[in-house]
Amino acid sequence: MATIIKKGLDLQEEDAYFQKSKFKNGQEYGLRFAIPKDATIISSLFKESYNYEYPYPYVYDIELLKKDISKPNKFWVLSDLLENKVTVGCALVDKERYIAHAGCLIVKKDFRRQGITKNLAAAGLLTVTKMPQFKDVLRLNVEVRAPLTQVQTSAQNAGAIPYGIIPSHIKLTDNRYFDINDNKPCSPQNEEFSTVLYSMIFRNLWKKRDKNVFLLDNEDLIFLYEYIRSQAKKMKDDTLILKNKKRSKGYELYGVSKDYYLAHVKLFGYIKEKSLNHLLNTYRNWRMILWKVPTTENGISSMSIALKKGFKVVGYDIGFNNINWTLFDSIILAYYPNGNYVLSDINCSDTIKPLFNRIKKQFKT
Repeated sequence: MATIIKKGLDLQEEDAYFQKSKFKNGQEYGLRFAIPKDATIISSLFKESYNYEYPYPYVYDIELLKKDISKPNKFWVLSDLLENKVTVGCALVDKERYIAHAGCLIVKKDFRRQGITKNLAAAGLLTVTKMPQFKDVLRLNVEVRAPLTQVQTSAQNAGAIPYGIIPSHIKLTDNRYFDINDNKPCSPQNEEFSTVLYSMIFRNLWKKRDKNVFLLDNEDLIFLYEYIRSQAKKMKDDTLILKNKKRSKGYELYGVSKDYYLAHVKLFGYIKEKSLNHLLNTYRNWRMILWKVPTTENGISSMSIALKKGFKVVGYDIGFNNINWTLFDSIILAYYPNGNYVLSDINCSDTIKPLFNRIKKQFKT
């Protein structure tokens, strides 16, 4: 069985499986890369777990899913029972610039609680990121639903650092008949979930990261930074520089991206107050606006403006901002135009309790 189509992958196995393990009951299964004909299998896994309410409807369109599987920057991983080649789980590693994103982790209901989730989420995905196609990847990001403490613990045991909690980040809605139309996001219809953000940071990121961290002198910002610093030993040599709001009008250089299916707007960079007012008005009907502000001296003004406008500090992103291949951290701030968010669905492993308590305190005030 030779089904590997990702060109240039340096696999040690002679067959299609780059990793093999055993269930608790002794059955053996293997991890392999999907090929286009696996689209039907993958789609059936989404239907079993989500019905038709997974936010991104391409997983239900077999032809679109085949095209996605064929993309060079997308690595769909399947878990098969070796005795009969039945697929019992899937996951996806999506490569974007120097950041890899892991997600779409699904295990068939009859095979849960047997170690497949742990194997796919930790060992299997780590194996993928060590292959030649990922030589320039500096970190692996994972989003975990906030109620799932077992998955949170698995991520932490694999070496991932929790760096944020975003209330009401994911919504489940049948989007198959939603048409994207300029500034009209899909409205939520069903349950929303908060997520815990994790990142596994590789050695080369630390080499490229600037150790000078500029923050607005604000207790929430300082807490988030100190919390992340306590989780990442490589930050022990940082120089933290606290400043009050700059008196100047500030420096402006920003980007905007929109996720119509989740009704998110993402802002990146430095934004003046007049421009931010315009953006908040433009996207007043969206569920959430996330703003990542670089921890540079130019970012001080933007941090001040964000807090003034009601943004909440929900995370600290190590090495996210790339300026001429020097990496700077970013503060993650969240704003809910309609004031709708859920915090009650968040269950915490011991590691993330301090982070959650600080974020919850902001929303209560």
